[in-house]
Amino acid sequence: MITQRRYLERNVEWRTNKPALEIVDSDETVTYAEFDERVNRIANALTDRGVRKGDRVAMVLFNTVEFPVTLYACYKLGAVPVPINFMLAQDNFRYIFDDIAPKVLVYDAAVEDDITAALESATVTAHTVGVDDCANADESFESLADDDASPPPEVPIEPGDPTYILYTSGTTGMPKGVTFTAETASNRAQEGARNIGHSQATVALQLSPWFHAGGVDLTVHPVIEAGGTILVTQDWEPESVVEMVETEDVTHIVGVPTVAQRMTELEGIDERDLSSLDCLLCMGSPLSKQLAEEIMETITPNLYNGYGTTETLLDTMLRPEDLPEHAGSAGRPTNDTEVNIIEFDRSRVVAPDETVPHGEEGEIVVSSDAALDYYFGSKEKTKESIRSDWYYTDDLGVIDDGYLTITGRADDMILSGGELVSPIEVEEALEANDDVEAATVVGTEDEEWGQIVTAYVVADDLDADDLDEYCKDNESLADYKRPRKYEFVDEIERTATGKKQRYKYRDD
Repeated sequence: MITQRRYLERNVEWRTNKPALEIVDSDETVTYAEFDERVNRIANALTDRGVRKGDRVAMVLFNTVEFPVTLYACYKLGAVPVPINFMLAQDNFRYIFDDIAPKVLVYDAAVEDDITAALESATVTAHTVGVDDCANADESFESLADDDASPPPEVPIEPGDPTYILYTSGTTGMPKGVTFTAETASNRAQEGARNIGHSQATVALQLSPWFHAGGVDLTVHPVIEAGGTILVTQDWEPESVVEMVETEDVTHIVGVPTVAQRMTELEGIDERDLSSLDCLLCMGSPLSKQLAEEIMETITPNLYNGYGTTETLLDTMLRPEDLPEHAGSAGRPTNDTEVNIIEFDRSRVVAPDETVPHGEEGEIVVSSDAALDYYFGSKEKTKESIRSDWYYTDDLGVIDDGYLTITGRADDMILSGGELVSPIEVEEALEANDDVEAATVVGTEDEEWGQIVTAYVVADDLDADDLDEYCKDNESLADYKRPRKYEFVDEIERTATGKKQRYKYRDD
């Protein structure tokens, strides 16, 4: 097992003067030796402030140089960094702070008001470090950076020691702290590098926040493990992305399909030189065949589309040879990952080997050395989600012709009259109506049917009768899946990352 500290220090020895970070906004290059010195300064400063092995250090940071420096400073000490979504509401921040009781909290000035309010209502206290001009922080990040640059003493790290924690976005409830031990952290860094081809030649650009698993585990960790270069920038506008590819010879981009789509729409995109791209990985949602074709024709033929979770990283993936033909599916299992589709039955515990025949819908379960070790502070949730070393994703899917297609969420499924209904399928049918801005679908209790399909809809010019007729005429929607109740709302509740929070509409 190679620790995260050792991954960095190995490259200080072998890649001393090679670029670890390219800070786009200031046009600054930070070599591996320089990066390590910055990390050591923050690590020593954290030690002076009482941080020890196992202590949590909360990070509410943007994609700035302070993020990787703080991350690896924690690894130097055996402390546990906890990157947190900077888009959360105050109540979510408070919940997480109370959950992990951080010794130190490092945050950006842009979120100071919410952080201050969350700490005031939290039951725990933390030493606060502000990046840029933070009026309420105990001290500035810049003051920490003046500490000693010598390497801190080695801290023995065992394979089972907690190494970092990522919080889920809370689609079905409050965020959960997904915990990874040293061994799993090493496996995830290697898996991220292996599956999308990171190497010493990598120049990586992340087009989503680093606090996501897709950020820290598909860019930050694996690029440092491989000895490549990370571009540090918060500017993700399509034009600036294209310019960075051309001027910085970007080899790897990880982001959501929306950004790639906007790049294809740029005027003159066909004339730009994007030939350095070895991998454009779209995460978060499946690609349509049309969009896959457009990306491969105008940006790069080296297109990938991945499916995974915070807990398991990359489970399946569509590779360039799969696209655009199999766009819309989630692809085939990644290296060292097993994926089963098992019977979905709410009334009992289904074993991971109780698979359904190909072509039938079931719950997706995953076995991987990169999967989480446990949920922080929740033995019950851990026991519920991990059984016989398989992680139960709560996603439903179908395997057809060797490819996985995601059909919905197990915990969002509606059981009406003995039939299961996927809310995603009904939502897509409703949102195909040009007059529907957005919709979310849940099951509400009903004495006759057990549950009935209920739709919450944002639409100004429609009423319930209009939508009911529309769904009756929709040939792709079975009648038993048609909503029996409509509620009109001003907006659909979502997480900070845009996922629908269906649990807020349930009557349980």
